[in-house]
Amino acid sequence: MCALADVCTMREIKKLSSGNVAAMTLSGKLTHSDYADIVAFLAKLIKKYKCIRVLIEFDSFEGWAGTASLDDIVFVFRYSAHIERMAFLVHAQQDKLALLLDRPFGRALGSNVKYFHEKYRDDAWKWVCDGAKDIMDLNFPSVKN
Repeated sequence: MCALADVCTMREIKKLSSGNVAAMTLSGKLTHSDYADIVAFLAKLIKKYKCIRVLIEFDSFEGWAGTASLDDIVFVFRYSAHIERMAFLVHAQQDKLALLLDRPFGRALGSNVKYFHEKYRDDAWKWVCDGAKDIMDLNFPSVKN
C-alpha cells in the first residue's frame, strides 16, 4: 500500500495521497463545503510539490449540489497548470453520465486527463503514478472508512 501523507474522511469523500499523487473516491452529491475541503487538500499538495497527479474514483456519484458545479469550474481554471495528470475511474453508467457534465472542463487539461472503467483501476493508478515524485508503492490505494 501507499504510505499515506494525508488521510481525510468526510461525508462520502475519502482522500489520500503519497508524494505528489492524490487519490479520492467521490460518491453521493458533492456540496460546496465538500469541494472546499477537496480544494484545500489538493492546494496543500500543490504548495508542497508545485505539480500534482490526481485519480478520482466515482462510485455512485450523483453530481454537484448548488454552487459545487461552479466550484469545479473555478478549480479547473485556477489549478489546471499544476495538474500533471488526472484520471477518472468510473463504476457504473450513472458515474459516466455525471462525467459527461464535467468533460468540457476536463478538456482544459488536454492529454493530461484519461478516463478508465473500474476494471482498469490498476492501469489508471499506474498511469497517474508513472514518473511521479516520492511514491512509496505503485499499488492502488484501498480507501476504507
